[in-house]
Amino acid sequence: MKRREQGFTVLEILVVLSLLAVLLVLVGGALLGANRAVAKAQRYTASLDEMRAAQQFLRTAISEALPLDVTEDDSQTDGFFLGTPKRLQFVATLPGVLGGGIQRFTLQQREQQLQVAFSQLESHTNIARSEPQVLLKNVAGLQFSYRGVSPLGQATGWISEWPWPRRLPAAVRIAASLDGPLPWVTQVIALRLNLASGALEE
Repeated sequence: MKRREQGFTVLEILVVLSLLAVLLVLVGGALLGANRAVAKAQRYTASLDEMRAAQQFLRTAISEALPLDVTEDDSQTDGFFLGTPKRLQFVATLPGVLGGGIQRFTLQQREQQLQVAFSQLESHTNIARSEPQVLLKNVAGLQFSYRGVSPLGQATGWISEWPWPRRLPAAVRIAASLDGPLPWVTQVIALRLNLASGALEE
């Protein structure tokens, strides 16, 4: 007596293949979603690290501004601290890891970037170091403001432009808006060397 050979019908095979295809689609979609979530988290973390590094640099550099007059001609009124709503220039010591030395710092927004430029001060001569460096990207708007004491000893409150280039303000405020998911927390930076009476009276 012959044993009956048993197998799968074409319909059963098609059903199994259809189920496998559905499972593969579901697994592939889950993996793709996970990869997108990981990439988004990495971009968020990178942006957060970039913003924190920029804020730390700003706090360190601005807080150590020096009342050092770097103009050659006494008739010039450039002074050592030039503050406008969109541009900030001051003299400070560059950290050793970045080369050290007394530098003139220039901070400003250009093409949705917060940039910093350095110039070495040697014998009252500004020597440009390199091209401006990018501190922060995707900057939609930037606003510097200043608070200190006038030559008459009166507190100024927050003002958008610092009118006394040969006096240090007491504090600098940096407000910005960024294109992206991260909000910029307004920075208020107090200068460590607080010369209320001014280093050089105007």
